[in-house]
Amino acid sequence: MRFLCLHGGNTSGEIFEIQSGGISQSLAAAGHSFTYINGRLNSECEPELKGIVPPPFYTHYPRDIAPGEDLLKAIEYTHRIISRDGPFDAVMGFSQGAALAFSLLVHHAEKNGPSAPPLFKAAVFICAGAPYDLSGRTVFRLPEGAESPVKIPTVHIVGKQDSLYSQGVMLYELCDPSVAEFYDHGSKHMIPFDAMNNDAMVKIIEKMIERVKR
Repeated sequence: MRFLCLHGGNTSGEIFEIQSGGISQSLAAAGHSFTYINGRLNSECEPELKGIVPPPFYTHYPRDIAPGEDLLKAIEYTHRIISRDGPFDAVMGFSQGAALAFSLLVHHAEKNGPSAPPLFKAAVFICAGAPYDLSGRTVFRLPEGAESPVKIPTVHIVGKQDSLYSQGVMLYELCDPSVAEFYDHGSKHMIPFDAMNNDAMVKIIEKMIERVKR
């Protein structure tokens, strides 16, 4: 499978490639590939990375405020990359990148209708931030009794000590529960590199891939 990879806010595709290296290297050995892109806006460095990794840094849309029209601009920007470098079978996002991945799926479903093929066959959301509705003004909420617009197989990786833990759980609850896998690595806003967690994350993503093949 070809994965499109969306980094977190105020970082870069290169940083996400390093962060997710344990996962991607294990899956690459099985023939899967990963394309890491940069967000559309230049940004300051994430505070905990300052002085550790060199610039430039990017964000998909402004941090810590409702993105407004910048959300649709980020979706359009990412679609241009998909048209140029795709197609991609799956999407993998970290933090803000995970929220954007969800928005891409919702935007595609709303634009093309529920019977249209999905934009991706599968999605991996890691330490996800809260996704916004397509207006970019409020957090996405499912109307009472409504079905999830995301019906593809998904993996949701969270960390119990992450300040965004509840947001990652919320995104999990927005996806089809019959094909959604959940894994808590127990740590902070990060992708752990230890063998136990890495093996568990790879295994759950492989389970998602097998679902796609059925």
